Amino acid sequence: MKIYLDTGVFIDYLSPLILGGINLRPTNRRGRTPAQLSQDAESVLKKIASSHLAATSSLTYYEVEEALSKQFTSVTIGMENASNFRVLAARSIVVQTFNVVRFFGITALDLTSTIVELQLNCLELQMRGIRAADALHVATAIHFNAEVFISVDEDLLKLNTLITNNQGNAINFCDTDTALLLI
Repeated sequence: MKIYLDTGVFIDYLSPLILGGINLRPTNRRGRTPAQLSQDAESVLKKIASSHLAATSSLTYYEVEEALSKQFTSVTIGMENASNFRVLAARSIVVQTFNVVRFFGITALDLTSTIVELQLNCLELQMRGIRAADALHVATAIHFNAEVFISVDEDLLKLNTLITNNQGNAINFCDTDTALLLI
């Protein structure tokens, strides 16, 4: 089965493991604690590694760093060289994400002009107000011919079976808990 992983899956998995990461997932989501979210993400990653073909966009590396960098903004207000500190501190999650991608056998797909064009031509994404980064992830999944798109984003989860991959098959959009039942 071809599975696409959105950035949030990596954040769920890594948030309790990295400096400052606990603030990335401070609250429950759909009845699951941050610890459960991390456990579900780990279970999904292990299941994928054992018997599926999985991918994410190279955009994921940018998004994880931005997410962690935002967490450090409030603690660096007024600090000399705050921007340098935030970059150094947040870059660690990129290294960790890179290692997770490699360890679990996930392919990091290039963000290409073909993907951008696919995103621009997908009217369903525009009509539903799906913002650029999320739309690029969806377009990448379409191009990859994903059967399952695992995300933590409520707006993307609403796309379940409404988007088809390049082979014309509906893509199942789900969070990690549901993905464990599908894959």
